[in-house]
Amino acid sequence: MSIKYNEYLLLELFNSEPLIIDREAEIYKYQIKGEMGFELTLYFSVYDQYATVRLGCKELKKPIFEVDMENVVEIRAGKEKISFFKQESQEPVFQVRISPSFMLDISL
Repeated sequence: MSIKYNEYLLLELFNSEPLIIDREAEIYKYQIKGEMGFELTLYFSVYDQYATVRLGCKELKKPIFEVDMENVVEIRAGKEKISFFKQESQEPVFQVRISPSFMLDISL
């Protein structure tokens, strides 16, 4: 199995192409900078169904928040948010709103 995602919508949301960490394994890194020095980073492995979201600040050495997700089946990007879905889940288990500022929404 693999993660379903639309690379064009991710491009539009992050305003840049991903850094390809491993082309063969399809491991990608997307990054966007927000207001006041905040940085949102998304790593995901298509075939391993693994995603990591990290929120950091340029003035801090360690991330403010980091979540690792396994068994991700879909990453859905919209104009202002990105949603993560796990197997057999109708609702996203995790969402990140990009605009107007970064906001994290966790559904456990």
